[in-house]
Amino acid sequence: MRDEAVAAGPLWIANYLCPGNTVLSGSKPACEAVIGIIEQAGGKPVPLAVAGAFHTPLMESACERLAAVLETVEVRPPRIPVVSNVDAVAHSDAGEIREILVRQVVRPVLWEDSMRALLNAGVDRFFEIGPGKVLKGLLKRIDRKASCETVNDSP
Repeated sequence: MRDEAVAAGPLWIANYLCPGNTVLSGSKPACEAVIGIIEQAGGKPVPLAVAGAFHTPLMESACERLAAVLETVEVRPPRIPVVSNVDAVAHSDAGEIREILVRQVVRPVLWEDSMRALLNAGVDRFFEIGPGKVLKGLLKRIDRKASCETVNDSP
């Protein structure tokens, strides 16, 4: 399947969200080709309205600019370790966190692995801050027993 889509242009996995939910990203022709391939295989592709091929090598030019901007920002060690969606590992070193922020631009999001790392570390309460409940739904597909509250300012 990937070979057929890649024949239309570059294509990568951009997000590993939860079991059965993966986001692909790449050139527009490759993304359009993979939609047809998934449908033929009985899958249900959901095109996302995004402004670029985020979390893929197509964003490489943004890394240098982001790194330059982050050099001007004070990044202090966090009070609690930050689990990066680049490697699903907890980090406390400010310099390492700065580097990971740059790598995040071109590396796939390891959401499922990150949530599993938090669950394995004993985190038993999650909050989704903002509109919607997408992340809560993804977490429930990773661990049905996980507690997640949605916090937003809408009634």
